[in-house]
Order: sequence, then structure tokens, then C-alpha cells
Amino acid sequence: MAEKLVPVVCPWCSVGCRFYIVSVNGYPKKIEFDYEHDTRNHGKLCPKGVSSFQYLRHPDRLKKPLKRVGERGEGKFVEISWEEAIREIAEKLKEIREKYGPEALAFLGSERCSIEENYVLQKLARALGTNNLDYVCRMCQSTAVAGKGMLLGHPGLTNPFEDILKAKVIVLWGYNPAATNPVFFGQYIEKAILDNNATLIVVDPRKTKTAKYADIHLQPYPGTDLAIALAMLNVIITEELYDKDFVAERVEGLEELAKTVEKYTPEWAEKVSGVPAELIRKAAIIFATAGTAALLTNEGVNQHANGTRTVMALTEMMVLCGYFGKEGVMSGAIPGAHNGMGAGLMGVEPDALPGKFPLHAEEHRRRIEEVWGFKIPEKPGITYVEMIDAILEGKLKALYVMGTNPAKSLPNLKKVEEAFKNIEFLVVQDIFLTETARYADIVLPAAAWFEKDGTAVSFERRVQRSFKAADAPGDAKPDWEIIVMLAKELGLGEYFNYSDVDDILREINRTIPFLTGATPERLKKNLKGCMTPCPDESTETPRLFVQGFLTPNGKAQLIPVEYKEPGEVPDEDYPFWLTNYRFVGQFHTGTMSHRSKSLSKRWPEEYIEINENDAKRLGIKDGDLVKVETRRAALVLKAKVTPHIREGVVAVPWHWNFNYLTTDVLDEYAKMPELKTAACRISKVEG
Repeated sequence: MAEKLVPVVCPWCSVGCRFYIVSVNGYPKKIEFDYEHDTRNHGKLCPKGVSSFQYLRHPDRLKKPLKRVGERGEGKFVEISWEEAIREIAEKLKEIREKYGPEALAFLGSERCSIEENYVLQKLARALGTNNLDYVCRMCQSTAVAGKGMLLGHPGLTNPFEDILKAKVIVLWGYNPAATNPVFFGQYIEKAILDNNATLIVVDPRKTKTAKYADIHLQPYPGTDLAIALAMLNVIITEELYDKDFVAERVEGLEELAKTVEKYTPEWAEKVSGVPAELIRKAAIIFATAGTAALLTNEGVNQHANGTRTVMALTEMMVLCGYFGKEGVMSGAIPGAHNGMGAGLMGVEPDALPGKFPLHAEEHRRRIEEVWGFKIPEKPGITYVEMIDAILEGKLKALYVMGTNPAKSLPNLKKVEEAFKNIEFLVVQDIFLTETARYADIVLPAAAWFEKDGTAVSFERRVQRSFKAADAPGDAKPDWEIIVMLAKELGLGEYFNYSDVDDILREINRTIPFLTGATPERLKKNLKGCMTPCPDESTETPRLFVQGFLTPNGKAQLIPVEYKEPGEVPDEDYPFWLTNYRFVGQFHTGTMSHRSKSLSKRWPEEYIEINENDAKRLGIKDGDLVKVETRRAALVLKAKVTPHIREGVVAVPWHWNFNYLTTDVLDEYAKMPELKTAACRISKVEG
């Protein structure tokens, strides 16, 4: 019974924390903190990290393939063999493709799976002739990717974590890292504030744990962040606070942007957002005159139907002030999961190739086709939310879901459930019988993150290898092995000749130039990994945009942005703004965290936060049952009466049933659904 220390990457968020799991004959016994290596977390872990593997041995774990025998959604299945499961899936996919064409097929990847597993999934989809591919970044970071991509040519975090320690001003916009990324907050942001006297500006409707550190806290109505950003641009430009030398040398489009934002004064923004004009003006002046600054965003900015516009405006603030290509600055949006960035880099998107190159980029397409040995379909696919409409319209007949839970994560869940009741064929590959899996025709048991080798890319752009620390239960298999088995049964085995994840990663090294240097050998030898772009084994790129931006002419492109309302705003019938937030001890739809004993004990249930003045007016006391209703559904929740949310706004943690209330209005650029706000009404439940 020899104990073995196995180094792993934490799968709960995108910071890239490392620690050890003590493994005894394939059984995870405990964790050990890693204080010896130069890890990004310096040996620290958050509550989720400390409880990392509790869910691994939960009795709900899937152990054998299942076949549905009841009605969709009932969750009635019988166990079948792997051979039968793979054969039936292959036969059905072939049948649907032959009858309706490859565009009747769609595949969903996962930020919870490795880059190798997402790579082989998208490769399988394209070998079958479809670009109907997506993953949960569509509901997380897609607006940030679109907005920053248009202006800068690259959406990634610009600087290594250490650079935020040298920032004189830190802006956290729609981002509560004290709860969502506690280690990053404590080891970097909090140190910058307490040790180096950085000024903190927070933009959030709630007085979060992060906001308690703020020098300036702007509390807008949810989804009106764009108004504040445009007003801050107005101040920066009209008062000539921007970096004139930087703009002259490295920026295009200032004149048109200045004309556009001239009308968006702080006084106008106050009427829209509810934030005092003088506070907006003060924040703009402090930010623009700091010399060095960081601006980080999260779902509070991204998950809106005007999200791309907001990201563009915020990025333009950074560009005008010259906060790129040097120490002490940082710009980026923070993915929710440990491989959110990595999955996107693998091309798990309907309009992007591996490397996030556009689908129509001929040079990159030819290079990838030479490696793969087959042609990539040219027609762009449909996005995550659009797949639900396609199912209901009868256009999409089969959906293959790997490690994600759309029956809980998508907006307007009643509509999603209706789609899954009517789809012709649904396959779910996961570690638990999720809400989505209950609708599946075939369910495949997958190995969890700690039960396999694999590579992830953190939000710092850091590529790291995690190692197998536990045996998977029953007959569960790594996701990449399942995909390879299916590919062979489909007659595509010649394109999927892999014996382990190292084989897959070596193909990724050949396929994606900026990952050429992230070889298995390098990542095994150096647990710290490397920061992409890493074009060879001796280089990495800690800071982006040092020499220029990744646009065709190397200059940032300022694009005029007009104000647009969020997807739904209050009215006489639904007078409250509804928003959501995340608990420090829960994760996404709760597939893992609800089954972690310590986390579910400490963060056991959802509730609704109501401002104390609103509660008094409605006769609601702390602990009362409250009905919250939107145009789509209603929930009954316990009230949490608090001064820490602004009047007119109510908030619910989203890890349970929140998405029954949300609207599926989409961002025009990124097809991001309006997940962060809706109009609602609330009332006390009597009796």
C-alpha cells in the first residue's frame, strides 16, 4: 500500500492552482499542498480546492453505459455493454447523417475536459462533415472573445499574474474574485491593495466580498454597464486624459469614437444606470491618470445581450490609456472553469478551426487538413443556444454532449426541456446522471479529471499537465478514449490513431503553431507549464502586445460603440431587475459541488437577496418565502433581506434553478444569451 504523491491541476476554476493528491493503489486518500514548486497559487487553495476529490467516490457516479427504457426525462435506464453502446451510437449517427445530411448532427465539448479530449471531439465532428460544434464558453466568455478580438486581434489575458501587483489602479467590473477566484484574489489582488496601496474600483450591483475592499464602488442596474463605460470614455476623451503618444503610434479610429461618445455624458449614464454622474467622472479620471492599471471582467459584463459592445468600450478605455505591452497593466476576462480557454483553442466552435483561426482562413485550413488527412467542412455551424431552436424546428436530429449540462446551464429552461423531449437522438458522456443525461438515449460513463492524464490552459494563458491520481469507478473511461472508440466504429479509425493523451498533444503541437512548444516532455518536466504563445520548447510569452497588436496592421482598432439596452428591462408588470451570482463553494450547475459533502453542507441552498427598503415596502422579512416570477417561469425561494444590494434589484445564486427565469435573447455578435438580467416581480408567499 505505497502512497504516491500525484501532481494535479485544480478543476474548479481557471486560475491554474496546483496541489498533490495522495493516491494509494488508485484510491485518492487526501490532498497535500504544494509549497515546493513555483505554483501560481503559492500552495494556497480555496474551499472547493480543499474538497477537490470528495465527489469522486459519490454513489451517484456512472459506472456502466446506460440505455434509456422510459420516457425522455424520466431517468429510466438499463445497463448495457460498451460494445453495444458504441455500436448503437455509431449506427444511429450514420443513419441520421445519411437521411438528413451531416448538418443534422451537433456536438458539445466541455471546459471540464482536457484540451486533448476537446481536440478529438471537434475532429470527430468535422470528420463526420459538420461544424455544429460549441461549448459553454458561449455562455461565459464569448462576448469578451468577440469584443477584444475585433479591437486587438487576441482576447487572452495580457499579462502574468505578478504584473497586477504593480498596478496603481485595479478595476474589477462585473467580477467578484473574492468568491469566484479566491486564491487569485488573496495572492495577487489583495496584496496589491494592502501591500502596494493600489486603488480598487468595483462595478457590481451587489456589495460583494470584493467590493468591501473598494475605494470606489459603482452599483449599476444589471446590464447597464455599457452606459457607464461609454460615459467614462466620454470623460477620458473630452478631458484629453488619454496617452497621446501611445494613441498616435499604436491606435486607429480615435476621431470616430470621439464623435460617437460625445453624447454619452456621465449625466446621461446616471439616468440609465442609476450611478451618480460624479462617481462615474471620478472613476474615469482616477483610472486614466494612474499610469498603470488593470481591468478585469467576468460574467457581470459578458453575460448580456449587449455584452460584446460593453467589452469593446472597456477595451477602448484600456487602449486609450496605453495600458498594454508593459509591466503593471493587465486586461482580460476570466473563464469560469479550469480549461475554458483551452477548449476554445482546440476549435470547439462553429466558426473556428483549432487555434481559434477563422474557419475560412485558407492557410490554416490547409495545414490542418494535411495533418488530419481529410477535408474540413466549409459551412459554419450553429451556436449553443441556436441548437435548441434547431431541434425544435426539426433541423437538428442528433446531439452528442461531452461533459456539459445544457439542461441546467442554458437560459429559458422550459424551452430547453421541450427540445430535449423531442430530439431524435441524444448521447451524453459524463461522470454523473446530470439533468441533461436524464433525457439521453445512451449515457456513457466518463472518468473524472483526477482519473486521467490531461492538459489544461488557465486564464493566465498557462498550459499545464495534470496527472492521473485515482482509478475511475466501474467501467468508466477517459473522454478521449470514448471518442476514439466511437471514431473507429464509425469507420474513421485511420484518423484517430492515438494510444494515449501524449499522442494527441503531439498532434496539437503540429496543428496549432503557437502551441508547438507545449510538448508532453516539456509539461511533464516543468509543472509550472508555459504561457502561450509558445512556438518552441524554449520560449513562452508572458506579455501580449509588447511590439504591437495582433491586427493586420499591428494597431488597435477603435470601433464606435452605441448604447444598447440589455435583453430585458423592468416595466410596470415586472418592476424589478433580476440578476444572479456565484457562491464561493459551489460550481456551475452543481454536478460536482452538490455531491461534495463539505461544500453542500456549507452552501446548501439557493435564496433571493432583496434590499431592506424593498423588503419593508413589500412586507417581506428575512427567511420569508418569496415568489419570484419572470415572463417564463416562477420560483419560490427564501428571502435574504440585506443592505448589500441596491434598491430595485434582486439576486439569486445560479447553481440551482435560476435559468428557468432567464431569457434567451442573444448578443448580436457573439450569440451570448442574456443570462445576467431579466425583469421580474416578487411577492411574499402567504400561509
